[in-house]
Amino acid sequence: MSESVLSIRGLQRTFGSAHDVQVLEDLNLDLHPGERVAVMGASGSGKTTLLHLAAGMDTPDAGEVLIDGKTLSTLREPERSRFRARYIGLVFQDFNLIDSLTVRENIELPLWLNGLSHETDRIGELTDELGISALLERLPEKLSGGEKQRVAIARALVHRPALLLADEPTGSLDQNTADSVLKLFDRVTRQQNVTLLMVTHNDEAAALCDRTLHLRHGRLSES
Repeated sequence: MSESVLSIRGLQRTFGSAHDVQVLEDLNLDLHPGERVAVMGASGSGKTTLLHLAAGMDTPDAGEVLIDGKTLSTLREPERSRFRARYIGLVFQDFNLIDSLTVRENIELPLWLNGLSHETDRIGELTDELGISALLERLPEKLSGGEKQRVAIARALVHRPALLLADEPTGSLDQNTADSVLKLFDRVTRQQNVTLLMVTHNDEAAALCDRTLHLRHGRLSES
């Protein structure tokens, strides 16, 4: 099989002043180009922590994360941010939109960061498919939770990342919109060979993926 897009080795993460809360313990995972993996687990099991570590937004206590063969811990923060902006699309559970930017500007942000600001056709394609074309000049404060989620999804996909990390991407959406988002994920990952790691409680979202893993006691298992 081809080289892993995402490779996690021996990952450990603890919290608390005495490092007495073990969230992830000796966790290992490999995702290959175009592979789609869902992670399910109880609330508080460490699913979001896993995504933050995979994105280089948090630092493990032990172990390493490699994306496209690059070890994230060897990169200084400015370099890590540039690397993340290039290779990763992120869908956060709390959206993480920039309040002072319009919807259009929020979606364009990854294009600006990657010198791709001329690719405006991509914005039209995504916003049409997600049903948010009429919202492009609005500020995030004028949006519903579901609208914010769709903007966040468009922003995550606009620069054609190699790796898409999605934290409960359908959690704020009604059933019809959730279905359209899952169809978009299915099309984009297949056509562009995007690798997807998705945290979800939604069985339909998990069914989109090639594998479903369960996070229990800090480790991933197939059942």
